Amino acid sequence: MLEFCDMFQLVFKNIAVFMANFIQVYIFCSGIFYLFLSFSAIIIKKRPKKSPKNNKFAVFIMACDEEKVIRFSIDSLKKMNYPKDYFSIYVVADHCADKTVEIARSMNVGVLEHSASGVFQSKGRAMKWATEKALALNKYDAICYFDADSLAHTDYLKEINRHINNGEEIIQGRQLAKNKQDGWLPKILAVGHLLTNIFFQSPKYALGFSATLHGKGMCFSAKMARRFHWDEMCLTEDIEMQMRLIANGVRITWCEAAIVYDEEPVNISQYIKRTVRWTRGSLDTARKHLGGLFKAALFKGDLKALEGALYCSNVYRFSVASLMAFLIYYTRDSFNLIIWFYHILPGAEFTIKILVFIPLILYPLAVLISEKAEFSMLVAYFLQPVLGVFRIPVFIAGVFRTRSEWGITEHQSNVGIDDIVKRQAVWQQDS
Repeated sequence: MLEFCDMFQLVFKNIAVFMANFIQVYIFCSGIFYLFLSFSAIIIKKRPKKSPKNNKFAVFIMACDEEKVIRFSIDSLKKMNYPKDYFSIYVVADHCADKTVEIARSMNVGVLEHSASGVFQSKGRAMKWATEKALALNKYDAICYFDADSLAHTDYLKEINRHINNGEEIIQGRQLAKNKQDGWLPKILAVGHLLTNIFFQSPKYALGFSATLHGKGMCFSAKMARRFHWDEMCLTEDIEMQMRLIANGVRITWCEAAIVYDEEPVNISQYIKRTVRWTRGSLDTARKHLGGLFKAALFKGDLKALEGALYCSNVYRFSVASLMAFLIYYTRDSFNLIIWFYHILPGAEFTIKILVFIPLILYPLAVLISEKAEFSMLVAYFLQPVLGVFRIPVFIAGVFRTRSEWGITEHQSNVGIDDIVKRQAVWQQDS
């Protein structure tokens, strides 16, 4: 009996050693991949060719009790620099009980009232329903999706149209924060968008990978909208759609010049509520698509699927990091690949330090220079770790969160597209 216990302990220890090193290699290689992916943004740029054809667009504003912000979103879309006969604006009023519908009708845009009872209420359900309505008209070449709190740059449709004419069928516009002046929290989140655009979306587009969908500023060709329906039960329909597209070999492209401005939370309670919902939805998506993505990467040699799997698995980073820490401690007297790499290989210590510290200098400087951002954005960059204290409780809350409700975030920013244009003019003049 004693020999059996010793043998079992030895086998378990060997498995633990293997797992500890495997997880370390996985995390290390993933980090190196995205680090060098971000570096490629400095030297690689890809822009679509010009094309004169004007496509017809259905432009949706997804709204659920958004009377405080809906007029600003409609106003920005109506001011887009694109032939008025070639796009139609529809407010998709999802179970609205306030004045959203009344305001939308007073501004002479189409209104689609979605009020199905006795079903799980979600943005994805309303998007699927509205998309089917638009496709049934057989007059639109593509469909664009916005949230009621988001604003469109005047050139949004013009730039999206160029990508459509280049044969791209699913496109994500560049997302920026519209209310970064409302406090340090939205300013910190605004820096996150800038970093994502410069060091994630842009190089992924240039290198042929799929961009990430953000739920607003998205465009689907009519062909793709018919083929892929929005998930009615997912709390993060954009992430679920993104992974489903990649798993099916469909590439999502990115349009830097098609800008969408989004409202960021102004207090911690709003931020936590939104992040918990995103975590729950990301966990559901990972459980549904992660296996298929790795399978496509392994058996089809699909690098886009591999990158999608790495991105999708990121939702488990807290669990994986905790498991790795435990295994490293448990196997501390055994071989550890990263420690060996750090102490044995010539120059490894210096290389790792460089890889850690370069982003701390390169990223904020690139943001300040490329975006002509004010100095407070640099301060906000270094304040980002403050939000890290919420990662553990948010992940735990996301795990145990029920899926019985959508978890709508209240929007109240009164920033309009004219305010943003004026603000940008002042920044350019000062710089």
